[in-house]
Amino acid sequence: MKGLFIINPSSGRQNFIDKIKDIAGRLVLDQICNTIDVFYTQKQDDAKNRAESLKEGEYDFVVAVGGDGTLNEVINGVVLSGSNTPVAVISAGTVNDFANYLKLPQTPQEFCDMIKEFKCKRVDVGQVNEKYFINVVAAGMLSDTGFKVSKDKKAVMGKLAYYLEGAADLPKQFGKTWKMRFVTDEKTVEEEILLFMVANSQSVGGFKEIAPMASVSDGLFDVVIIKKMDIFQVLPLMISILQGDHVNHPSVEYIQTNRLLIENLSDEEVAVDYDGEQLMKGFPVEIKLIPQAVQIIVP
Repeated sequence: MKGLFIINPSSGRQNFIDKIKDIAGRLVLDQICNTIDVFYTQKQDDAKNRAESLKEGEYDFVVAVGGDGTLNEVINGVVLSGSNTPVAVISAGTVNDFANYLKLPQTPQEFCDMIKEFKCKRVDVGQVNEKYFINVVAAGMLSDTGFKVSKDKKAVMGKLAYYLEGAADLPKQFGKTWKMRFVTDEKTVEEEILLFMVANSQSVGGFKEIAPMASVSDGLFDVVIIKKMDIFQVLPLMISILQGDHVNHPSVEYIQTNRLLIENLSDEEVAVDYDGEQLMKGFPVEIKLIPQAVQIIVP
């Protein structure tokens, strides 16, 4: 087989390049691959542009090496290319929600075994305005934490960097709410909210069951809206989220849909995150699901 590795060298911890060299060596020495090409990103959109240039049949698979943002760019490029190239994922980022949800390999040998077996799973992709996402669109309280954490902190501290930044920001952000309107084909919800998430998988922000009914191949998004509440209600809600039984919490609206329009009815702007990237064109946000749009190589 012939594979292309698209690598974000600034993702994750410092020793991950050695892991990639180990994987590439095993793939060739075990005669799983006869050709492996490598592309290193240097700036934003490099991964997207390289993946978008793929031609059908040019590679048997493309590997996204990095965090959720790198995977997002590769998915955007593959969808735009129309090449239908299967995507493999090597998690080198800080959170890696999508990879964790699919239980993708963590060791070089497991990854090589997966490529050798070459089992592909077709997964849904979301379109948010003119961009694509594979895991989540979110806005509101703490959803912009990832933009504030430096690459150096993420490399050294991993997930802890997000938690510390979030803890520092929580008192400043808690008083903020936004009035928003959520319109689906079935219903309209208008609420003062703390945050919302439109999830494709169950795992968001390191919480493994934030959208407990979600599946990447069911043709539906799971929308989690957390309404305005006082600070004393937050801890019980957090416990419910950790237990995965927050769906019926009175401060949570949980919707499954394949199409959604979100309008910000407040005067204050709020950043919109899609797979760890900031959506530059903000509200109104139009989200639609493209069923089984991408092939992901899975164990």
